Amino acid sequence: MIELVLWLINLCILSFLSLPIADKVGFRSLSKLIGLVGITYITWLISFLVEFKLAVLYSFIIFVTMNSLIWISSLKLAKEFKKLILDFFKAEFLFLIFFFIYIIYEMFNPYIIGGEKMSDIAILNGIIKSEGMPPLDLNLAGYRFDCYYYVGYISYAVLTVLSFAPTHISYNLACATVFSLTLSILTSFILQNRDKIVVPFLLLAGNLKTLQMLILGDFNKAFDFWTVTRVIEGTINEFPLATLFFRDLHPHFMSIPLQVAFIISLYNWIKEDRKSTLVFMVFLLGFMFVVNSWDFFTYLFLLTVFALAYKRLYVFVTLPLALIPIFPFHITVSVTAVKGIGFVSQRTDLLSFLMAQPLVIIPFVYAMIEDRKTFFIALLASLPFYFLNFQVLILILPTLSVILKRFVEERSFEHGLILTALITLTAVEIVYLDDPYSGKIERLNTVFKTYVQSWILLSFGFVRPTYKRMYKIFTIIFIAILWIYPLGCAIGLPTLGFKGIDGIEYTKNYGEYDALVFLQKYEGVVVEYPGKTPFESYTYAGRVSAYTGLQSVLCRGGHELFWRYFDNKTAKVLIQRWNDIRKIYEDENLDYSILRKYNVSFIYVGYLERQNYNVSYEKFSKLKKIYDDGNVIVYKVIYPEG
Repeated sequence: MIELVLWLINLCILSFLSLPIADKVGFRSLSKLIGLVGITYITWLISFLVEFKLAVLYSFIIFVTMNSLIWISSLKLAKEFKKLILDFFKAEFLFLIFFFIYIIYEMFNPYIIGGEKMSDIAILNGIIKSEGMPPLDLNLAGYRFDCYYYVGYISYAVLTVLSFAPTHISYNLACATVFSLTLSILTSFILQNRDKIVVPFLLLAGNLKTLQMLILGDFNKAFDFWTVTRVIEGTINEFPLATLFFRDLHPHFMSIPLQVAFIISLYNWIKEDRKSTLVFMVFLLGFMFVVNSWDFFTYLFLLTVFALAYKRLYVFVTLPLALIPIFPFHITVSVTAVKGIGFVSQRTDLLSFLMAQPLVIIPFVYAMIEDRKTFFIALLASLPFYFLNFQVLILILPTLSVILKRFVEERSFEHGLILTALITLTAVEIVYLDDPYSGKIERLNTVFKTYVQSWILLSFGFVRPTYKRMYKIFTIIFIAILWIYPLGCAIGLPTLGFKGIDGIEYTKNYGEYDALVFLQKYEGVVVEYPGKTPFESYTYAGRVSAYTGLQSVLCRGGHELFWRYFDNKTAKVLIQRWNDIRKIYEDENLDYSILRKYNVSFIYVGYLERQNYNVSYEKFSKLKKIYDDGNVIVYKVIYPEG
């Protein structure tokens, strides 16, 4: 497959050219991620001025030129060129291993439908077909996607353009890239720090919901994504492996390798105090904000903790660098889905917390073994909170007391990560980001986003107590239990059946594959079935815009309502468009005023349109039929003069 080969070649070029920068940062295996971040940022800035595909070309030329000059000027690297090249090939080898492991997984599970997948590929397509930033919003013709953090998608839009890949292929290549970036960086870190060998076992573990389902004899639900990620009532409780397996090309998914890179860079900075490492971390911090804004505050807190612990106060002088990537995003974004901060009314019960975030149990046991006096005093102090509907404190407070004490004494990297994770997990029991969700699901997104961060931090924060033997036995048994989920998923994979790598191949079942591929070469606005209500999402409706990059008059209205919730005009706009679409299909006469209102270029009549509308075909004879294969008809709108 030529697209896959070009994709890997482009990543290899970005990685090789970024080696000198990665060397200065202190971890050469970050070169691919640094290259991807670099070209993404350059492209993003240029695409405010020119169309996206042209911006990719310009940024690639700038990136190659700049990094070639850095290569030439790096005299130090010339002295150890052989070692540098050897490290490069080791990193590339690791990346390829994990990349093809994930590609094989995707060949059993490639389809871009379900969850956020159709929304994600729509954002990807919208970026690629945009003239200027923010990108086109494919869900609402005439609107820009200025209501959400979208820069992570630009990374894979750049690779899509450079690889001449259709997005229904590049989507799956992008997911494989996120997975392999994460695992190759992590593996290189483990090879250089053998005492961290437990990290991947924790990062790639499952939660305890699987064990509960197996005990109850419900083998079907034990490995079901929805079951294991909906543990705490009214919330989503994804963990890194579930996120990587589910394949939503969503911000919290794309941010995983960035979080891993930040933690590893922090570890190296603590050991060597390189100013170049700090500069990279601070810029990466700002970049994380425009990829998945939730990560910014947690990792800013983490960096601050270590800056104060090691009295490296110059960190605070460099923090304004984080504003560089944030600024162009801030002045062009219109956030209407967030009202502020609210106080939690629906807290987590202890059993659900343990099942959803089991890695907390490891430092809990460590604290009990390491400092029993401090642990049990804090445990007694936390008992009243259990009866005040703050159950998780009975687990967190004793652990936090010992961890904080040890961190003050030792300034340990692992203790600092656990400290940050525990404080984050406590914070979401007190406050939440006030978005359109309310009542029992008020903190759905808050728990969702922070639990992934906390899991990653805890996986790196494995600490060995003074008394090791009992703790080691416990840890081995506990990790074995948590690994039931990934092993069960792997064993069950062949039952899905081999399907290939094409993400929309399933649309052949509806007779629409050829029509969707045909429309990918066009630009403009399409009329299609938006759903049974103006607020429908997560269904096959909206497939034309998602898979072709054409702007729809309306689709995925549920997403739009959420993103623009506190803009009081949103619901009215969605309802009006939904009604206008019905008129376009069902009225006896073609109302050009409606078509002009949305600047419609194409009218699509396929499986869903025939099923849900009494389509009046006769009036469409005035239009130009550009596609008809018996299953799908596509009309190009020809406006009458005057």
